[in-house]
Amino acid sequence: MTLDYPTILFFFVLTNIFNIALFIYQYFFHHKKWYLSVFIMGILFQTIAMILIGNRNSLPFLLTVQISNFFLISSFALTTFGLISFDGKIRKNLLWLFVVFTLLFYFSFLLVAENDIIRIIIQTIACSFFYGIGAFYLFINKEKYKFSIIISIALFIYSIFQLYRISILYHVEQPYDFLKGSAIDNWYLIISLFIVSTLRIGFIMLLKEIDQKTIFLINAKIEQNKLKLEELNKTKDKLFSIIAHDLRSPFNGILGFSELLIKNSKDFEVAESERYLGIINSSAKNTLILLDNLLHWVKTQTGQIICKPEKINLTSVIKEVLEISRSIAIIKSITLNYIQSDAIEVYADANMLKIVLRNIISNAIKFTNPYGKIEVSAIQNQNDIEITVSDNGVGMNEETLNKLFKIDSTIITIGTAAEKGSGLGLILCKEFVEKQRGKIWVESKLGKGSDFKFTLPLN
Repeated sequence: MTLDYPTILFFFVLTNIFNIALFIYQYFFHHKKWYLSVFIMGILFQTIAMILIGNRNSLPFLLTVQISNFFLISSFALTTFGLISFDGKIRKNLLWLFVVFTLLFYFSFLLVAENDIIRIIIQTIACSFFYGIGAFYLFINKEKYKFSIIISIALFIYSIFQLYRISILYHVEQPYDFLKGSAIDNWYLIISLFIVSTLRIGFIMLLKEIDQKTIFLINAKIEQNKLKLEELNKTKDKLFSIIAHDLRSPFNGILGFSELLIKNSKDFEVAESERYLGIINSSAKNTLILLDNLLHWVKTQTGQIICKPEKINLTSVIKEVLEISRSIAIIKSITLNYIQSDAIEVYADANMLKIVLRNIISNAIKFTNPYGKIEVSAIQNQNDIEITVSDNGVGMNEETLNKLFKIDSTIITIGTAAEKGSGLGLILCKEFVEKQRGKIWVESKLGKGSDFKFTLPLN
């Protein structure tokens, strides 16, 4: 059986009706998105146009030519806009372009409505124009979705074929009746049927690919939330551990020594009383630092602390922190030195920087033997400032170094004067340094001391 033009047109209409049903199913049960409804409307307009054109001999000129071609040209615009909107973005500039050119093509069509060849050439140019834009926009998304490449290639080939058809139609002599089904018109419908089917199947596969990526992103988000929840649980456990042990123990010591002084104040020598008072004072200060760290750390976990960097004088901040820390160092007869350099300005949050320095220096005092030495220095690099706190204390082995700055690592440390450490201060230091776009690390050898280093940006 030879396929003539009306038969091919009939199969085209049947295919479109099937596709409309398929995409309506997709819309209601899988993708209730606005761009899918635009695409369905485009197929519906094309189907109406073909039914009207196919009944040209029995229907009036107004329906079969003027109205049918309005539906046909609009279908090119609607289908293409639905395709290029697969990511859900409303491209307003392109929408206006489509509306304007749809009207331009249609009014041009009305001007030459009596000329069959020019009329079909305008239809074909409209199709090539809209599908060409669709091919371009889908191609530039090729890195995101592989099916956008397949659709863009199909649209591009079809646009080129349309231009080839125009060149043939341009040389056809009058009179011309496309319903008689010339070879080029029959091939046009067959290729159109194949390309349109490819586009619609490709669009469904593209939507499926979007679903898969969405599911992947949702799973990734769930996994990320799971990790955050685990981190919060570790934070909670660490918090309770510090409250139950590290924060409670110093108060027991303070209460014990203060009660001892109260009961035996007349029996103790002045030197012995001063020694006990010094221990109470040191323990109270260390506990206050721990409490401050605890409060700051809780605030960072709940997002209450915001980094507000500004240009500050580094020397003045270091001197201020050293002056505060000196009273604790005096109890262990530890020397605090600042190797002063030229005036350096650093871009940092002043409060965060003070907390970082105070914690690192306090940590150094804790693990430095009596009559030891702690030095603070700063070196200006090309893009940042490197600050170092060095001590000649007990140092650390590799195992302890690997546990630093980690919330899930259990570090129970005892200072040279039996001071207890929880590791919370260093965790806080890491968070505050990183909030200021810096980095922190430690260089240490067991029995030879430690160098705590961190950087802060110049600008």
